[in-house]
Amino acid sequence: MKRWLVLPFLLLSTNAVIAAPLHYTGEVTLWQDTVWSEEVLVDGILTVAPDVTLEIRPGTVVRFTPFDSNGDGIGEHELFVQGLLLALGSAAQPILFTSTKAEAGPGSWGALNLMADAAESRLEHCTVEYAYRGFHAHFSRALLRDAIFRHNTRGLQFQESQVTLERCQVVDNLNGLQFRDSEVHIKDSTVARNYWGLRGVVSHGSISGCRFEENLVNGVNLRDAQFTISGCRISGNRKGLYLQASVGEIRGNTIVGNSEHGILLEKSEVTLCDNHVAGNGRAGLKNIDARGELRNNTFLDNGEYAVVNDGANPLDARGNWWGTVDAARIARLVRDGSDRAGLGLVDTGTFLRVAPPVP
Repeated sequence: MKRWLVLPFLLLSTNAVIAAPLHYTGEVTLWQDTVWSEEVLVDGILTVAPDVTLEIRPGTVVRFTPFDSNGDGIGEHELFVQGLLLALGSAAQPILFTSTKAEAGPGSWGALNLMADAAESRLEHCTVEYAYRGFHAHFSRALLRDAIFRHNTRGLQFQESQVTLERCQVVDNLNGLQFRDSEVHIKDSTVARNYWGLRGVVSHGSISGCRFEENLVNGVNLRDAQFTISGCRISGNRKGLYLQASVGEIRGNTIVGNSEHGILLEKSEVTLCDNHVAGNGRAGLKNIDARGELRNNTFLDNGEYAVVNDGANPLDARGNWWGTVDAARIARLVRDGSDRAGLGLVDTGTFLRVAPPVP
């Protein structure tokens, strides 16, 4: 008789339900802590209730069926987390979120949605592909490490949230990474081959050690934001770094080979120091009524001009390296009010006589 009491006792002594393989159909809510492993199929909208934890173990594959009720190209089957999501894969056994469709495209399913700030959700060693929004959050806190977001309509999108990305790849999406009204920290990550790279509005935070490469529009675009950007490589985009009405410290970056302007500053307050700005198709730096410090940068082999001042205010550009110590040649690398009436002058003044180290 005692043998038959063991299993019920074990089930009652744990708060988690281990459930794999699983098949969820329709609108389903998880009301208790749940653990996923192996294969999971979501054929509907799955909600994790408030105060409930969904843990996803290494090696799990979560598949969403495509369903588009109104023909707008946006899949509607998705995960909606009001509690806590812990998707903790490993390098050897990553977690995969994908579509059931054999030849899926962006938007085949909905999103991994978060709406809970009571605790920090985590995604580690996860790949999210073929969603409309790979990661989508409102009023949430999340830590994303070693994750890949690829072939989504929007790789990541969040509002009113606190999000940290470390060693992530946001590649081959339509929009790579977009956010507003958020605190954002991005470290050692790659945003590449998207239509848009990174777009942030009314947000603050830091971006360090990242690569923004081969995005068809802008690499990094921040508006009404306050960010520190350091140690990044921004290359092969249309515009490299574009700040609008923002405050920034831009230090120690390599900004090269963008087809238009390497850096575009518009009505912003910026510290721009120790950057290598070279080989961009139009100007290395285009300034429109921005102000701040511009020191110890290299401007080299940019297509039209090293610096263009299209604002009414003067620009202090002393203490930079222009690839030459010939003052007349340096003057020809600048376009300002001396060429067009009503615009501010650029003061190249006392320039560097040797090139600073490449970051």
